[in-house]
Amino acid sequence: MNGWLATALVLGFAGSAHCIGMCGPIALAVPSPPGRPWVRWAGTLLMNSGRLTTYLLLGAAVGAMGTGIRLAGLGRALSIAGGALLLASVIVPGMLQRWSPAGRMAVGVGRLRSLLAQNLRRTAPEALFLTGVLNGLLPCGLVYAALLGAATAASPAQSALFMAAFGLGTWPALIALRMGGGLLGHGFRARLRQVAPVLISAMAVLLILRGLELGIPFLSPGSPALPGGAGCH
Repeated sequence: MNGWLATALVLGFAGSAHCIGMCGPIALAVPSPPGRPWVRWAGTLLMNSGRLTTYLLLGAAVGAMGTGIRLAGLGRALSIAGGALLLASVIVPGMLQRWSPAGRMAVGVGRLRSLLAQNLRRTAPEALFLTGVLNGLLPCGLVYAALLGAATAASPAQSALFMAAFGLGTWPALIALRMGGGLLGHGFRARLRQVAPVLISAMAVLLILRGLELGIPFLSPGSPALPGGAGCH
């Protein structure tokens, strides 16, 4: 597997403790028929697939923005600024989570939460998928961190793959939570909470190194020329 995608996968897995707190209540709020475990499995996979779809689309969107920034000659600045912001979020715990949408965006988030709440009682396959899609759109500091990494990928497609890998990394914990909360002990969650800041810091340093373009293979490669003279990471 590509090292950059592996980083996203590990980041998603290590951030699972945060996901359990944010997305776990939503996953547990969706009812499923008793005595039919395969139905619960199918519903769980549908919800997580919807959330994964949202992450993939968000990755493509930030990837397109990142490509535009690189074509404007600001690719290195984007990578360094993204890494610096991630480091700051580790030094000031909860910084990304404290971001609060304002104005029309706040109204939009409010409507999103209302729509999600209304949809939670529906158990049709399309409703379960929609629940996952809406869940993926809710404000989340860990997702913001992943999107910063995705924005520095070489293309929108690679950014989408980065976010898909990140989303898949969160699957084991969230699926285990919905299928049987006892599978996730407090000790396991505590260890995940300890590992997450380390991995976010590592990603931050990697982003800064990529932006510096020191000519170090894999860690800080030089930037090949793009049409118009812009660089690409």
